Amino acid sequence: MTLTTLWLLPLIGGALVAFLPPRLAKWFGVLVALIVLAIAVFVATNFAAGFKGFQFTEKLAWIPQLSIFYRLGVDGISIWLVVLNAFLTLIAILATPVTKRTGGFVGLMLAMAGGLAGVFMATDLVLFYVFWEAMLIPAYFLLWLYGEGTRPGWAALKFVLYTLAGSLLMLVGVIGEYVATGKQTFDLAELAKAPPSAAWQFGLFSVFALAFAIKTPLFPFHSWLPDAYNAAPVPMLITFAGVMGKAGAYGFLRIAVPLFPEPVGWWDWRWVIPVLAVAAIIWGALMAIVQSDMKMLVAYSSVSHMGFIVLGIFSFNVQGQQGAVVQMVNHGIIIAALFLIVGWISDTTGVRDRAALAGLALRMPILTGVFAVVTFAGLGLPGLNSFVGEFMTLLGAWQRAPALAVFAAVGLILAPVYMLRLFQGVTQGAPAGPVPKADIRAGQLSVLAPLVVLMFVIGLYPAPLTDLMTSLGQTGLAR
Repeated sequence: MTLTTLWLLPLIGGALVAFLPPRLAKWFGVLVALIVLAIAVFVATNFAAGFKGFQFTEKLAWIPQLSIFYRLGVDGISIWLVVLNAFLTLIAILATPVTKRTGGFVGLMLAMAGGLAGVFMATDLVLFYVFWEAMLIPAYFLLWLYGEGTRPGWAALKFVLYTLAGSLLMLVGVIGEYVATGKQTFDLAELAKAPPSAAWQFGLFSVFALAFAIKTPLFPFHSWLPDAYNAAPVPMLITFAGVMGKAGAYGFLRIAVPLFPEPVGWWDWRWVIPVLAVAAIIWGALMAIVQSDMKMLVAYSSVSHMGFIVLGIFSFNVQGQQGAVVQMVNHGIIIAALFLIVGWISDTTGVRDRAALAGLALRMPILTGVFAVVTFAGLGLPGLNSFVGEFMTLLGAWQRAPALAVFAAVGLILAPVYMLRLFQGVTQGAPAGPVPKADIRAGQLSVLAPLVVLMFVIGLYPAPLTDLMTSLGQTGLAR
């Protein structure tokens, strides 16, 4: 029951944390997250490379009369997302300040992490849907109860309306897949072996794709993101942006692509989705360039980088899809570091407007040095992690259609524009704006350090990630 522990322990720990005093709640939450991370790393280090099929599988009868089973498993696609979820949950709780409401916040964070772990491990379509819904509930309450700004309630409502619309579409798809295949099963591996007729695939792919596009979020289904990211506190954003967005991309790769391989007529999703991905790359970058709010700049940069991930998935070749998985991990690491940095700058200066700040390099030299590394990683500098994933996705896109790669490469040109404007604008020049209270503290630096180390490790030696991707379930790469 190793995999069950990865989602059940955070859920139980979250329930306990909510009733503890604030400081004890935080450190008990850290302990729970650390244990979950240790288990996730154990699974990854004991993962058999080259094995065809899901590993560490668990199966129990749930509703056998409807062929619904509790099935968990991990393969070369999902294992690193499970580790990423556990790792960023630990980082998020470490970054959580101690207040009188810490217990409830950490409890909901752990519950959200449990739901996300279940999404990445479920190998039964109904169980996947259950975990998908489960991860949304704590996210809604985190936005509503702990959101920042003037309209956190509206941001939470908008988020839940969008995601519920996607969830209802997915439920239609789950039922439709069961009826259309006539397989009397919800086992993802079995469903992938016998896709429904081409006529059914048109409708089924559409409803699943819309659900995953909303969650990713993929242009033009991203309009919930600015309000939600603006309201979300920084610790929540670490997993909200760093992991939850990957659930949509993972759904594309695990369900939409392998279960529905045959397009119908003019509606060829093998071209529609990658075109939308390229649009997301360019649109997100352009929106990031015009933002003066540092937090919103990073939020729109996330839309652009998620476009690369979706483009890699729909390249329909191993290079692109491996690059997409690598980039999911990379994006989670980079976006977490960026939100931490802009959050700390905002806390110590009292402003989020990058145009109102300058010269922080003289006032906060340690933070500026770390910020420089994260900036270079975000814009895809060779030797740092994002370069590896973006290169692989563009290589896959080029093999699929050179035009897709050419237009997507515009995002690589625009990324240095918005990233360097953010970094240079707030750190260089004569000091201006509010005086920071202090430079980055040792505790904050220790939270950032693992993220920065991973940027170098993955950038210089990505083989551990790609090597395990040869171990796949039946819903594997490039189907």
